Amino acid sequence: MVGAYLKIQQTFIKNLSAAQIEIVATTMWSIWKARNMKLWQQVANSTTVILDRAKHLLDGWRQANRKQVPLRSDNQALHSSASTSSNSINIRWRKPERGRYKCNVDASFPTTTNKVGFGMCIRDSDGNHVRSKTMWFNPSCSVDVGEALALHHAIRWIHEIQLFNVDFEVDSKRVADYFNNGRGDVTEFGSIMDSSVQFRNTFLTNSHVEFIRRQANEVAHALAKAATSSTSFQVFDDIPALSYPYRILYPGVTTFVQVN
Repeated sequence: MVGAYLKIQQTFIKNLSAAQIEIVATTMWSIWKARNMKLWQQVANSTTVILDRAKHLLDGWRQANRKQVPLRSDNQALHSSASTSSNSINIRWRKPERGRYKCNVDASFPTTTNKVGFGMCIRDSDGNHVRSKTMWFNPSCSVDVGEALALHHAIRWIHEIQLFNVDFEVDSKRVADYFNNGRGDVTEFGSIMDSSVQFRNTFLTNSHVEFIRRQANEVAHALAKAATSSTSFQVFDDIPALSYPYRILYPGVTTFVQVN
């Protein structure tokens, strides 16, 4: 029976064009994703959501494979490398305004485990560490969905510990842009983001979400990486002793960078 099914499947695929195979593959993946969400998260997807998620995946895949990096001369490459290095040095975490808090948020996607890790760190207007948290979930998911879930849980955590006037910083531009301007995305990503926006508008009306570069989000990134190595969620009132070699970046601000 299985052999006959596989033979029919192979015959079916052989008669399809490359573009049709892409559509079939992404649709089958989206159906499988819907099955897992129903089984493990008790979330039901409509046919529209399943098809839109497949289309979004296919569009992203085609766009990624369409990008080409132009060849550059050695002098151009050297100049670009020096410019990038200089910009990296100048990109640093900045303290929030007086009377406000800043919560940096990030997600990690280790290739060795079927998990996604979340890291979040709260600091005050003096740059002092207030509280940090690490979380992880499985199975793993797409980067966009993982980054959206990290913000989703960070916003609710801030509400739970009764903090207000919080500026959330994420290094996912798509998450920040959608939070501030986007609506109407019926995919899993859009559903999570719409929920976060509604929650902020209800409970944290004076809080904001901003995009920052990864170099300025190293604390949350380190916490997210460490999250999947823990057996449970962790909350730190003191500066966490991470399982990676980190040090204070500059005086007066509690942030960490990896020591090479």
